[in-house]
Amino acid sequence: MRFLGIFAVCFLLFSSSEIQAQDLTNYQWKNRIILLKDTDLDSDWLQAQLKRLQSNSKELLEREVVLFLLSDNFVYDEKRLKTNLQADTIISQYGLSSFEGLVLIGKDGGIKLQEEFIVNPTIIIELIDSMPMRMSEMKN
Repeated sequence: MRFLGIFAVCFLLFSSSEIQAQDLTNYQWKNRIILLKDTDLDSDWLQAQLKRLQSNSKELLEREVVLFLLSDNFVYDEKRLKTNLQADTIISQYGLSSFEGLVLIGKDGGIKLQEEFIVNPTIIIELIDSMPMRMSEMKN
C-alpha cells in the first residue's frame, strides 16, 4: 500500500512538470521568444528568416531572446532539436493555426510582433529596445 502511495506522488510530480513544460510559461519574465512558424520547417522562407536571425544572434542574445521553430505538430529549438513544448498548446494559446511567419513574444507573454516571413532583424531589435522593460534593463 505504501508503494502505491509513493507511486501516486511520483506520478503527480511527473505529470505536473510535463504540464509546465508544454507551453511557454517557463520563459515568462525571463526571456523574449521568437517563434518561426511554418508547416514545412525546410521551407525557403523559414530558412531565409532563420539565417537572418542567426546573423544577428549576438544582438538577440543580449536582449534575452530564445528562438523556437514551430510546426503544426512539434516545437524545435534553434538547433532543430525537438523540445518538450507542445505545438498545439502554443498554436492555440496564441491563435496561430492558420499563420505562417515570425512571432515575437515579450517577457510578459504577450505577442509584440506577428508578421509573415521575412522580417528584418533590425526591426525586431529596435522594437525590443523601445519596450519599457528593455529600457529598464539597459539602465541597469
